[in-house]
Amino acid sequence: MKKNLTMMALAILAVAGLTACDEKKTTEQTSEQTTPDGTTIEKSTTVETTTDGEGNATQEIKTETSVDPEGVMNKESTESTETHETKTSE
Repeated sequence: MKKNLTMMALAILAVAGLTACDEKKTTEQTSEQTTPDGTTIEKSTTVETTTDGEGNATQEIKTETSVDPEGVMNKESTESTETHETKTSE
């Protein structure tokens, strides 16, 4: 019984070790501008790239844009997410 538990623990650690090989890189960019008529436009983009041990890459791009014309209660926000995957050839 102890031998089975030991083997299970080693298997779990091996799987955890394989997932730890993933490399994750995150970049963020934010910009804000105001037009001559007083409208404020804010855009925030986050790009998260994950590469596994085999060189396969997944890139997730999240974009949030807010447009706030001068005045009260008229701010509009939009969000979008794109995912791109790149697989290595075998």
